[in-house]
Amino acid sequence: MFKKPIVITAILLSLVILSIKFFDHVEPIKNFSKLTDATYITYYKKACNLEDSMACNELGDIYHYGKDVSEDLEEAVEYYKFSCGLESGRGCNNLAYMLDNGLGVEKHDWRALKLYEKACKYGEMEGCYNLGTMYFNGEGTRRNYYKATLYFKKSCDAGMGQGCNNLAYMYAHGKYVRRNIYTAISLYLDACERGEASGCNNLGYMYEMGKGVRRDDMKAEKFYTAACELDDKASCDRLGTVFGKKIQEIKSEADLEVAHKACKHENATMCYKIGLFYAKENGRKSEEARGYFEKACELGQSQSCKHLGDLYR
Repeated sequence: MFKKPIVITAILLSLVILSIKFFDHVEPIKNFSKLTDATYITYYKKACNLEDSMACNELGDIYHYGKDVSEDLEEAVEYYKFSCGLESGRGCNNLAYMLDNGLGVEKHDWRALKLYEKACKYGEMEGCYNLGTMYFNGEGTRRNYYKATLYFKKSCDAGMGQGCNNLAYMYAHGKYVRRNIYTAISLYLDACERGEASGCNNLGYMYEMGKGVRRDDMKAEKFYTAACELDDKASCDRLGTVFGKKIQEIKSEADLEVAHKACKHENATMCYKIGLFYAKENGRKSEEARGYFEKACELGQSQSCKHLGDLYR
């Protein structure tokens, strides 16, 4: 009569003992979110915990830009902070950027300035450039053209196009340094050749307007084209509104290339002229021509809207 409960009790005790022995060999999961991490992120986290500054910075980028994880700016800040603490110039620069722009943390210009300073000290040239920009604008500190020039030069000498462009500006306008247009042109050219669109755009403007140099439309167009190819909207628009006016009708591949770049950046007139070109080449009702007329019409080019009305009539 009493045997059954005793058997059940014995079975339950056995199961408890077995479960204790089993869980002795299983490590507790500290963070369940790790179960959903991509394999490479798991290893980055392990490397970061082992004080690998590059891995910590990479994790900051992953959470900052939401690559393979949900965007989490506060998490990004923590990883950048850890990376910076390990004397990573890139980590300090990225942490400064977050503070500078109030991303995942309260905006604080002075702290951002100090972190850019640390990044520059650790050899991160982007940090030197950003530090120069803060001194130029007087953010987190008093405006100081001497220090701005110093840090722009440091980043330029290290091959950074943005630094060369800003240093050129200092020479072109006589900010702290004596105004020297030839030095400015040389530095803008360095910036342009290093892939900095603003340098190409500034050269285009100088040659178009004859600012400190003899006016030269061919050189202006050349530098605006280089800047446009680097996706500088202002230069593409300049090609369309100024140099595009010289193209009364698209007659060559070179004309078409200029028009395409301007249209890409929403220059309505150039979109319309491309439409006319394809209408002439492929027939007035061609889909390609119609597409450009529609874009030009949406951008407010009245002739394109009328042209579309004629086609649909």
